Amino acid sequence: MDTRSPAAAEIERRMAQLNLNKKRLAELAGLNETYVHDILRGKSRNPGGDRLEKVAAVLGCTASDLLRAPASGSGPGTAAGRLKALRERAGYTVRGIARDLGMGDRFSSYAFYENKLKKDFIPVDLVRRLVSLLTDRGDPPIAASEVWALSGIVPGATDLNESISRAERATMPPIDDGAITVHEYDISPQAGAGAIVDHTACGDGEAHPTLESWRIPRNFIRNYLPDTGGLAIIRVTGNSMEPEFSAGDRVLVDTGHRIPSPDGVYVLWNGMGVVIKQLMLVPNSRPPRIRIISVNPTYPVDEVDASDLVINGRVVGKWVWK
Repeated sequence: MDTRSPAAAEIERRMAQLNLNKKRLAELAGLNETYVHDILRGKSRNPGGDRLEKVAAVLGCTASDLLRAPASGSGPGTAAGRLKALRERAGYTVRGIARDLGMGDRFSSYAFYENKLKKDFIPVDLVRRLVSLLTDRGDPPIAASEVWALSGIVPGATDLNESISRAERATMPPIDDGAITVHEYDISPQAGAGAIVDHTACGDGEAHPTLESWRIPRNFIRNYLPDTGGLAIIRVTGNSMEPEFSAGDRVLVDTGHRIPSPDGVYVLWNGMGVVIKQLMLVPNSRPPRIRIISVNPTYPVDEVDASDLVINGRVVGKWVWK
């Protein structure tokens, strides 16, 4: 039995649709990650107030939507209901907005989104056109962020193009072609924070932009890894791991493997950026200590307590072009 707040399951559902992990959700809402964590783990059973409203805004809904079961039909809490409310606030008729959207007399095509849409978000392509039509109309004037929120996009909280890309991925129909999707992230120093992904399978990076999304045969991956969740692709930067890994090489990372055992090549956060290094346990060390080794002999070997390492995952593969 789920004894958590009713908001917990709804937050999780909307997070999954937007490919958001709890840390990224908290960042976008301007809150401490602990607040989101406590709701999802049942430690906070009666969340509310301004902080829940901030979470709801990122998820494209209201706090009331989170605290009750998902509405059906075209009620005010649904995407269809919010679209209708914005259209009426802007002073548009159904025929008028359909015409200005370039649908001509096919107003029923637009009406579908207000009357029959059961999904939580409006397609990004439609919302992109609605932004120019609805912004600054009505009383009070409609903000562009209100329109973007129909597709789960929060302008200003992150790069708009990245938010649009994330929303488009979230609304794509599921594909069951025997393949898994693995995202490639930009780990250049200016691109993001200390981790590639959280503990969500193939999720969006924590502040690291997605460069590409790769489709890889599931059975091929399972020849080498029993668990295909939590995989990520990054490109090597720098020359500290040459000749084994050269700058620009793409490597496959198992982000679920965050313990430096067995010895091997891992992705680390070194306080300045995400790097690839070889790790080796110092035999019989108490507390356990880890040697951080660069394959390139011009770089020094470092040694730290295992508890001081921030590991993103283990390198489990490399693309080799012949």
